[in-house]
Amino acid sequence: MREKYRALCRRGHSRLIYGMILLCLLLSFSVICASARDRRVDDGADLLTEAEESKLQERLEEFIDKYDCDIAVTTTDSIGGKTPMQYADDYYEGHGYGIGSDHDGLMLLISMEDRDWYICTFGMAIQAFTDYGIQEIGDIIVEPLGDGEYYDAFMQFSDLADTFVAEYQNGTAFDVDHTYHVPMSFGLRLLISVAVGLIAVLIVFLVLRGQLKSVGYEREAVDYVRHGSFHLKREKDLFLYKNVTRTKIERSESSGGSSTHSTSSGGTAGGGGGKF
Repeated sequence: MREKYRALCRRGHSRLIYGMILLCLLLSFSVICASARDRRVDDGADLLTEAEESKLQERLEEFIDKYDCDIAVTTTDSIGGKTPMQYADDYYEGHGYGIGSDHDGLMLLISMEDRDWYICTFGMAIQAFTDYGIQEIGDIIVEPLGDGEYYDAFMQFSDLADTFVAEYQNGTAFDVDHTYHVPMSFGLRLLISVAVGLIAVLIVFLVLRGQLKSVGYEREAVDYVRHGSFHLKREKDLFLYKNVTRTKIERSESSGGSSTHSTSSGGTAGGGGGKF
């Protein structure tokens, strides 16, 4: 009986150990998944230093907390034969990005394979980032991307995302009929102000100087009239003909807004991209 009791105890002890090991594995897997999901910077192409990646992660987390809208940056050496749009959509959905039932958020993809950039949008971000807006952002970040200044490009992307969402929440998204203008730096504004002031002073000086030119003095007014000059005794206006030329001004028609497409999982996404 003692041997059977000991055998049962050993079995129970083994099962307990196995159960604890399995529980630890499950908890570790959950922590890894949660950590992967919380990470909004996936630098697969190794374009950033650890310090830069950490600062960018903090910046994106601030955006998420501020607007309750997801945002991510992903870099890769290859997109595996997919188009940038397909890869970005699949990555966004596959990593569980998005907030709320509509998975609100956006993601910037950088593929070094063919030097592609692509921004995918979901939920609320589709309306906040119109086709026009996405291309405006791309036109701004493509310069630092082309120069290899990836950290600066990603920080600019996050700052622009902040500006565009704020404008959308104020009532009107940036679009073809509500364009975005890059703000001038303080130094440039100061330089322009100084230049305008100097030009105004110069114009006033020249006008006053012109008024100070001296002329010969005559006693009588008649002395200023040239002798034998032409005298006009009669004048008459005659209308001869009229010639009118009209030129049609061509205007480009654009409806603006955001175009959408279906993802491989059946979801709805917007987006756009280009080369750098």
